Amino acid sequence: VLSCALPQFDCTNTLNDQLLERVTVQVEPSDAYDVLCCIPAPSLAYNQPGMCYTLVRIPQDDPTAVSCTFSCTMKFTVRDCDPNTGVPEEDGYEDEYVLEDLEVTVSDHIQKVLKPNFAAAWEEVGDDFEKEETFALSSIKTLDEAVSNIVKFLGMQPCERSDKVPENKNSHTLYLAGVYRGGCDVLVRARLALGDGVTMQVTVRSKDEAAVDVILAAVG
Repeated sequence: VLSCALPQFDCTNTLNDQLLERVTVQVEPSDAYDVLCCIPAPSLAYNQPGMCYTLVRIPQDDPTAVSCTFSCTMKFTVRDCDPNTGVPEEDGYEDEYVLEDLEVTVSDHIQKVLKPNFAAAWEEVGDDFEKEETFALSSIKTLDEAVSNIVKFLGMQPCERSDKVPENKNSHTLYLAGVYRGGCDVLVRARLALGDGVTMQVTVRSKDEAAVDVILAAVG
């Protein structure tokens, strides 16, 4: 499983009287992610987009600890310039700008993949690392709401049109497919029952046990 992530920050200089150089985004993680290095955008002229990167190591001690909040500060060297010619002055000075927090959730570790025949894919993955848990979604009052929330939260691809709940039904099964970081398929079968809230029985299969644990920990 890949142990590092490389967030990309797209930056645009909106100031026509400044040239920004050595632009980096410094991040401070709320959890056990380690910041390894920053790769700067060398120069940002007015209205010219550029990209910088920050390399972080995903927690190794607890593979299910995939969610994290990063506080972000953009740091750069400013060189004042003539807004008509764009020619910068020789001297520059250091400056920084606080950005919005970056939220990383389980869906950022999974890529959607469509399985036209979910049953065949389910059998192909096999049950070597199959795990199952039941959850009470007491704050959710309809099956439609449950399906919508699960799909959005996990960031996986609904299969067999299972994201559409038939009318006047008190139970429904949602099928989801994705590829966990590192390239391993992960499949979810969520059986939903409507009562006093929604009860959800989640079964997860993958050939990577860590992927199964991540899904169940995130839902829990």
